[in-house]
This record gives sequence, structure tokens and C-alpha cells, in this order.
Amino acid sequence: MGTGLFSSVTGVLLLFFMTDTLGIAAAMAGVVLFIPKFWDVVFDPLVGVASDRTRSRWGRRQPYLLVGGTLSAVAFFALFSVPDLGSAQARALWVGIVFFVGMSAYALFAVPYAAMPAEMSDDPHERTVIMSWRMGFVLLGTIAGAVAGPMVVQAAGGGREGYRTMGAALAVLIALAMLTTAVSARSFPLRPASAHTMPAGEQLRLALANRPYFVLLLAYVLVLAGNGAMAAAAPYFCVHVLGGKPDTVGLVFGCLLLAAIAAMPLWVAAARRFGKPGCAIAAALVFGAALALMAVIDRASPPQLFYALCAVAGVGFAGTQLLPFSMLTDVIERDAQRSGLRREGSFTGLFIAGEKAGLALGPLITAAVLSVSGFVPSADGTALQPPSALVGAGLAFSLVPATLVVAGAWVLRRYRL
Repeated sequence: MGTGLFSSVTGVLLLFFMTDTLGIAAAMAGVVLFIPKFWDVVFDPLVGVASDRTRSRWGRRQPYLLVGGTLSAVAFFALFSVPDLGSAQARALWVGIVFFVGMSAYALFAVPYAAMPAEMSDDPHERTVIMSWRMGFVLLGTIAGAVAGPMVVQAAGGGREGYRTMGAALAVLIALAMLTTAVSARSFPLRPASAHTMPAGEQLRLALANRPYFVLLLAYVLVLAGNGAMAAAAPYFCVHVLGGKPDTVGLVFGCLLLAAIAAMPLWVAAARRFGKPGCAIAAALVFGAALALMAVIDRASPPQLFYALCAVAGVGFAGTQLLPFSMLTDVIERDAQRSGLRREGSFTGLFIAGEKAGLALGPLITAAVLSVSGFVPSADGTALQPPSALVGAGLAFSLVPATLVVAGAWVLRRYRL
């Protein structure tokens, strides 16, 4: 739940907060958000390798969970508590530095945590069930962030004070969730670190040379780039294109994510019956098709049609979140059988780095589309947007992410294990 809270709020609201509350230009805001996430592409694999090798009386994962969970909560609060600095550039620098620290702390927690399911079972279907519970609670955290976050901002009066109140409230929840996980992980009997290790660079080279792993990673990056572009564009689409308020964003993601939670058991059953790769492709196609159909939505469209498409997108979204991580555990188990080494952290660290790369590219693409289309930043969110900016927001929410998600499905056709 803690990871869902952190990633959903920063993915959905941070770009919008920078342009419509801090008055930062879309292009600058996109670059500021991209750099910390791109740094994690390098940092995440290092965390994974380090957690594989760590030996301590708390185990090899728990120390990272404790430090990462604490710092993630602190950075989250600071991220939405920007002081009254004199220029947009200074405010952008504050966000950039704090977000850099926050993403590094998030990696310290998320990479070792995501590596743990591969250590829990030797049975592929059981690992899918384990992962479905993990992803179910991730989605609950995402609902709390993407739905409650905008609503708290609006209820607290909007503006900087509204975001500061939201940041404080959700930072407490992030701390409670992550630190509870860290403490409870101490009693979990994880497999010990391998007696024989190899240099980090060699481990990462072998991971990338693993063809099924590389195909799965590339497909996941493309799907996550589409997901990130859609999430970052959602506030602009809901507020400027549909004429709604910030809590409209919460309703959109509430509909999408509740449908995703309901669909999770269906994807588990389908994966067991038809196989994980085929179901992962189907999930991406459902997600992409629903996003593409969003292009017909405008202020005159029936709200029922819009929310129905959000629900369909949620069904596909659930499969794109559950199945790649379940397939990752299969790749890790096959590697362990062949090499005799337990390298969960190495594979997972690089995979989470790919996740960060996709989620970094998504908002950057959205920011670029908004900038090219002439979006006008504002310190109070009241700037009148030109028609071209409304078209850009619609494309960034629908056809652009749909193209990326379908491209991920096409790449996944090459997966063989």
C-alpha cells in the first residue's frame, strides 16, 4: 500500500501541481520529473545487487526496507510543501532535489521488497497467487493516492495549502505502511544469499543477455510509459478538457482501479488456464483499446460512457500490472535452476529500473505534448488555455499512451520461456 500511495500521487498529481499551482512551464516541469526517475534506472539495479549480497542479523532485505520506508515518507511530505520561493526556477529546483531524494529512498524500499516473492515458492502458479495479493494491495494504495489525494487537496481549499495538507496526511500513511512491512519482514524466512557471487556488472550483463527477461523488460517499459503518460495527463484532461474539478481525477482513477481490483482474480484464473504470456498480451490490448477510445470523449459526451471506458481500461490495467511481475518470478526461478545462484535482487532491481524508466518517459512525453500544443502554466490554475492545448491534453490522455501500450503487447509476442 505504501508503494502504491507514493507512486500514484507523484505520477498523477506532481506534474499538474508544478504547472497549475507552482507556475512552472510544462517543458521545465517534465525535465525536472524525468531526471530523478532516470537516475533510478542506474540506482535500482545497484540496490538489487546489494540486497542480494547483504548479510545481517535482520536478513538481507529488511535494512533497506527500514531506511527506504522512513526516507520515502519524509521526502513525500517535503515534495508538496514547497516554500514561498521567489521564482518558478527556484521552485522547480526544490521539487527536483526533493524528488531525487524521494525516488532514491523509494528504490531502497521497493527493489528488495519486489524481490521477495521469487523467494517464497518454487511453484509458478503459487507465485502468481502471491503476486496477485501484492498487486491487490498496491492497487488499494493507488486508490488511496489517486482518488483521495485530489479530493483532500480540494477539501483543504486547493492551492499550496491544499497540497501541503494532502502531503502531510498521506506521508503518515506511507510511513505506517512501509515501516509495518519492514518490521514484519524480519520474521520471514527468506533464502540466504548465495555463497558464490560475481561482480555487479557481470550479474547485470547476464540478466540482459537472458532473452525472455530482455523481451519482458522491454515490453513492460513500453506499457509503463503509456501508463505514466495517461496518469500525468489525467488532471489536464479532467480539468481543462472536461471542465471538471480536481476531485474528478479521483473519480476517474477510482473507477479504473476498482475495476482493476475486481479483475485481478480473473487474470489469475486466466493465466492458469491459458498461460501468462498470452494473457499479458490480451491485457495490454484491452488497456490500449480503452485508452484509444478515450479520444472521442469531450464535454458533450455522456459521463456514463467515459466512466465505462475507465472501467474497461482498469480491467486491462490489472493484467499489465500483475502478469509481468509473475512472469519475472518464472524467469528468476529458471535462472536459479541453470546457474545455481539466487539473483532475485539483480533481476528485480533491473526490472524496477525499467519500470522507473517507463514511468519517467510517460510524464516527459505528456509534458512535451503540452508544451508543443501551447499549454499556459499558472500559479493559480486559472489561465485560459488555447484550443491547441486542449487537443494536446486529449492526445496525451488517449492516443499517445494507447500507442505505447499496444507496442508493448507487440514486443511481448517474442517472449518464450
